[in-house]
Amino acid sequence: MRSLRSLSVVVSLAFVPALPALAEEAPRQQAAPKAEAEKPKCEHGVQKTLCTRCNPKLAAVFKAKGDWCAEHERPESQCSLCHPDLAKKGVK
Repeated sequence: MRSLRSLSVVVSLAFVPALPALAEEAPRQQAAPKAEAEKPKCEHGVQKTLCTRCNPKLAAVFKAKGDWCAEHERPESQCSLCHPDLAKKGVK
């Protein structure tokens, strides 16, 4: 019984140094979505600097990457018509 208590003390002490690291990691994970939400969005619901409808010259970049919906003339990653889940996020 004594060795079991000793073992539990040793095991619990092994995890104590990890607790501060875990506490610091949680706020970082929560901060990422906030940072993305703070980026200015255009009337189409996408990041202003990445909107091909506001900045038509960007279309060539998305086409070169293979991220293009020819049917709706916008990047596939921004096409709320093909991907209704994007509409739930505010993409128009």
